[in-house]
Amino acid sequence: MKAIVFALLAIALTNAVFVKRSNDPNKAVFAQLEAMEDHELGRKLLDTIALQLNNKAPLSDIAKMLQQLRENLILNQQEADQKHAQDEVDCETEIYQYNRRIDFASNEITESTQEIQTLSAKVAQLEQDVENKIVQLDILNEQEANLREQRASDNDNFKRFEVETEGVIEAVEVIIQKLSSIQPEQEVLAALTQLNKIGASNPILALMQVASTFSAEQLNNVISKLGEVANQLETAVEDARAAEIQAQLDFEALIVEISAQRESLSAARQDSERQLTDNQQALDLQKKRKEDATDELNSASSGKEQKEAECDSWRTQYSQDSEHRQQEIAIIRQVEEILATKLSNVKVYLQERSSN
Repeated sequence: MKAIVFALLAIALTNAVFVKRSNDPNKAVFAQLEAMEDHELGRKLLDTIALQLNNKAPLSDIAKMLQQLRENLILNQQEADQKHAQDEVDCETEIYQYNRRIDFASNEITESTQEIQTLSAKVAQLEQDVENKIVQLDILNEQEANLREQRASDNDNFKRFEVETEGVIEAVEVIIQKLSSIQPEQEVLAALTQLNKIGASNPILALMQVASTFSAEQLNNVISKLGEVANQLETAVEDARAAEIQAQLDFEALIVEISAQRESLSAARQDSERQLTDNQQALDLQKKRKEDATDELNSASSGKEQKEAECDSWRTQYSQDSEHRQQEIAIIRQVEEILATKLSNVKVYLQERSSN
């Protein structure tokens, strides 16, 4: 029974406390003021208001102070909004410029790469062409040298043949002349005796001595044959001379032809070398163009990344500052409203606050 009584008393006391708290007119204001304590500006404002109230400052001064703080924060926010808007314009403009630089550099790299491929192939072709023409010129020079060597050898052979053949013709003519002066049908014994005297020192004379044993008909036949031989030799010499003249003409024509070919090849080689130089210079320019464009692409890409990071940092800071500033404005408005409607509650709270 006692336990029941104690339980009823406990419930009654609890309800009494609850009703008291629920009916406490300061509760809602205290809750708001306590919430302000969690914010740095809220604590400073409460400290300042407490000091002003203790100094018996007019409420209008406190209200004016709060109004100035709030208006300053609003002005700061407006300035921050304007600066943020301008920052966004600057970010957009600069990033746009970076993108333009990146696009231009990328196009330069693409175009120069294509030009490098084309010019590299052209340079390789011209290098091969120049090398081929040098080989052809060497072949022509070798051909000319061989022709000159062969011509000199053929000319020497001709001169030797001419001299030797003319010597033979002269000898045959001497023999014919000698044979024409001898008396045919000499006794053989006398001829042999005479040959023994002549010996090997004079073969023509020995031949005449032998021929002197021939009959007149045989001697005339020998002389006729020797005449034919002389004529044939003279014809051979004339033919050889004509052949030598023709060979010299053919040689000179070949030399002229080789010279013309050499001149044409030399001109073509010089033209190829000129084109090679021009294309090599153009290739070097395109390589430099690609190198510069690559440097520009890297620079623009790096600049864009840095600018984007900078702009993101600005946005984050702006968002944080704006949020913080709005919280402070809201706190000031809340304090202004409480002071305007619940000043007595504020005074009670500050008294209790100072006593704790």
